[in-house]
Amino acid sequence: MESVDQFIDDGVASSVDGVRYHKLLSVIDRSLSSVVDTFKLSDLHDIFPDLAKEIPEKLADSHEQISSYLRNSANADFQEILMQYNMAGKLSNLDSLIKDAIERKQTYDGKPIPSMTPESVNRSRSAAIKRAELARLKTKLSALQKENGEYIVRLNENRSLLAAEHKNLEGTILFVKQVSDIAGSGLYI
Repeated sequence: MESVDQFIDDGVASSVDGVRYHKLLSVIDRSLSSVVDTFKLSDLHDIFPDLAKEIPEKLADSHEQISSYLRNSANADFQEILMQYNMAGKLSNLDSLIKDAIERKQTYDGKPIPSMTPESVNRSRSAAIKRAELARLKTKLSALQKENGEYIVRLNENRSLLAAEHKNLEGTILFVKQVSDIAGSGLYI
């Protein structure tokens, strides 16, 4: 059974005339109109009173061109975003998914779905917990391995120091023994 994300992300639209897609287009169009309509000719007259008196036709044409440009530019940007994210396909797939869910609800006979046993539900819930625990344990293992590596380096350094001390001590003991032997034999140099 496909997950909802896979179903929606497939981008395969059964039809582009979905209810949600048309509603989205309607909202975009109304929003765009309300924004562009706030740019009024009277405001332009207030900003440029001399031009409004001298050449009102050109100011009105300029207002119309600017409004048209804003509307077309914003509309093109919205269309590009809709195409980039494949909103038509995703919303159409969502419509299909909702339609299928409604049909299943209407035809549901009350019997449990065989794939949704308590064991499978528990396994699906515990899988995420197990993944998080595994990640935590891997992090802890990595830290312990690093710490152990540092201890091994220190241990090897200490072994080298002890070996040098041992050799030095053996030399000193040998020297003391030789001095003792010489002193015990009564020979002096």
